[in-house]
Amino acid sequence: MTIGLSRRSFLKSAAATGAALSLGVRTTAAQEAARTVNVVGWNSPDHQEILLNAGKELGITVKYDVLPAAWNDVMQKITLWGQSGYDGVDILFADDLIGGLWGMNGWADDLSGLDVSSKVQGDLVDNIAALNSAAGGIYRQFFLLDAEPFYYNKKLVPTAPKTWDEMTTVAQSVTGGDVWGWRPLGGNGHAFNTVLLMLNQAGADLESLSDPETLAALQYMYDWVQTSKITPPSTVNEDNTTVEALAAAGKAAMWWSYGGSLKNVPSIDGSTLSIDDIGVARYPAGPASDIGLVHGWGFLSPKASANKAAAHELLNYLGQPEQVRNLVLKTNAPPPLKSLLADPEIQAKVPLIMANGGWENTIRGAKFREPIVNHRQVTQLWTMIDKLGAYILSGQKSPADAQAWAMSEYQTIKDEA
Repeated sequence: MTIGLSRRSFLKSAAATGAALSLGVRTTAAQEAARTVNVVGWNSPDHQEILLNAGKELGITVKYDVLPAAWNDVMQKITLWGQSGYDGVDILFADDLIGGLWGMNGWADDLSGLDVSSKVQGDLVDNIAALNSAAGGIYRQFFLLDAEPFYYNKKLVPTAPKTWDEMTTVAQSVTGGDVWGWRPLGGNGHAFNTVLLMLNQAGADLESLSDPETLAALQYMYDWVQTSKITPPSTVNEDNTTVEALAAAGKAAMWWSYGGSLKNVPSIDGSTLSIDDIGVARYPAGPASDIGLVHGWGFLSPKASANKAAAHELLNYLGQPEQVRNLVLKTNAPPPLKSLLADPEIQAKVPLIMANGGWENTIRGAKFREPIVNHRQVTQLWTMIDKLGAYILSGQKSPADAQAWAMSEYQTIKDEA
C-alpha cells in the first residue's frame, strides 16, 4: 500500500483529527494513538518484520508503509512531506539525499539527545562521525554503511594501480576488442558519484568548483573517453547493473560500483569471474588523495511527527548494537559500527569487509556525497553534478566549458537558497 500525499489529504486528515478531539475522544484512544509509530521504509518484508517485532517488544504498534518504487517519486513525496510539515510519518528510512534534504532544511530531529546516540558514538565508523560534524547534528541513525569501491579483474590486472597516471597506463595496456580498461558508472543518475570521486581525489574546492583542481578532475575524466580511450563512449548510459554484467563477461578490467558488486558479479549467469578473481583496492591516487566515497541508510525522525515520544523510544531500541546487527544481517551490507566488523556471521554475509586488508582500510578517509549532503539545496546540487558528469563523459562540453557551466549553476543554486 502507498501513502496518499496530496495537500488536500493532509488537510482532511488534520480536520478529522481536530473533529475527533473536539467530540471528546476517550483517553484510552489517545493513549493508544500515542503508542503508535508510523514507519515509511523499504519494500522489504525482512525489515518490516524487524520493525514490527521491535514494536511488540516495547508495546508500540508499528504501522509500516513502503517508499515508492521510482526514485523520482520518492524525492517528490518526501520533499512535499518536509515542506508541508506532514505529521503522518514518525520514522523515515533515509539515504544520503533524503537525510541531507531533511537535515539541512530543518525538517528532521537532531538525534544527539537520544541515549543510544551517546552509547554508540565511539563505535561509529569514522566516516559517519565526520558526516555528523559536517552536517552539524545527527540526522540519521544508521543501520548500514556502504561504499563505492574500486574493483579490478585479476585475470587482466594482477595488481591494482596506485596513481591516476598508472591506472591510465594499465588500462591502455588491456583495452582492446570488447574489453575496456576502465568502466566507471555514468548513466541513470550515477555519474554524480564519479564526478565527486575525482573532485575529491584532485583536491577540488567543493564550495566553488572554480579552482584548477576542479579542472584537473574534469580533464582526467574527459580523457578516459576522448584521449586515452580506456573508457567506451557508451559509459554515459551505463549504470551499476550494466557495468557489473560487463565485468562478469570479462569486458571490464577495472570498474567502480557499489558494495554488492563483489557478490553480484560472480553470481551473474555465465559469469567468467569467481569472487577470488575480483580485486578490491583503494582508488588510484589523484594529485591530492586516494579517498573514495561512502553512503548509507538510516532512520530519520521528522520534526512534525505526531508520535515523537514513542518514535524515539523505538529508535533507542533499534540503535542498540544487537539490533543493528539484525538489520545488517538482513541487508547484507557493511555495518555502521566498528564492533560489528569482527562478527563472523556478518563477515560471511558481507565478504567485502574482509577484502583489501579490511573494511576500515577500504573506507579510510572516504567522504559522503559532500557538498550535496550538507547543503539545503540537495536536489539541485545532485542534478547539477550529475549533469556535469554527463557533459564530460559524453564529450558534449570541454573540461573548461563544463567547469564554467558548473560554476555558474552553482552560484545560481546558492543565490536561490
